[in-house]
Amino acid sequence: MCNQERLRFLFSWLSIAVLVFFFSTTYASGNYVSIRLPKGVTVELPRNWEVLSNNQRITLDSWVQANNETNGVANASSELAFAANYYDEQKSTAGIFNIRYYRNLNVSQTDAMAAGAADIKELDAVLRQNVVPGIEMAGGRLLAWLGTTKLSINDTSAFITEYRRLSSQGRVFRVRLVRIFNGQKSFTITVSYREDQDFFLRTICDRIINSIRIK
Repeated sequence: MCNQERLRFLFSWLSIAVLVFFFSTTYASGNYVSIRLPKGVTVELPRNWEVLSNNQRITLDSWVQANNETNGVANASSELAFAANYYDEQKSTAGIFNIRYYRNLNVSQTDAMAAGAADIKELDAVLRQNVVPGIEMAGGRLLAWLGTTKLSINDTSAFITEYRRLSSQGRVFRVRLVRIFNGQKSFTITVSYREDQDFFLRTICDRIINSIRIK
């Protein structure tokens, strides 16, 4: 193959690569849907995540409340307002999203912005104390507690808590709690995925978290 032919071959492949990148990027931009949640919260979820019906959501929340009462666990006044799951090809849950509002909190965004290392450490301890009984009530087990960090998400101060848990079905999930204090509009978003699908779902869950906005 002469040099001129090699150059034509190279440019033809470069053109194909550019077209593939362009169309892939254009298509990917439509894979997420903006969800308007109560109290001025919006988030973007992939189109193939299935929203739980009101019946499913109320049943789940009622189960949590009943278990808390049975086991003497403190049950903060809250509302599970929205939930969605991602299912793999075997129809098993591989990704989980839900948002829970805490209407009786009086911690503001100003307080959150001012929180220092000692405050974050105290919040982390309280969260761990509350989370572990819930995991165990569901038949699971805490595998690793990875701690709480403070992060700015779209100009909003948030506290991200991460841990690994074993489900009652023997699957390992990586969980992140996104806690945003905003007075009576305070909420926690839970985003988790099965670790055997880490390659794809970690990046997808990162994008979900980074899309959270409040008015």
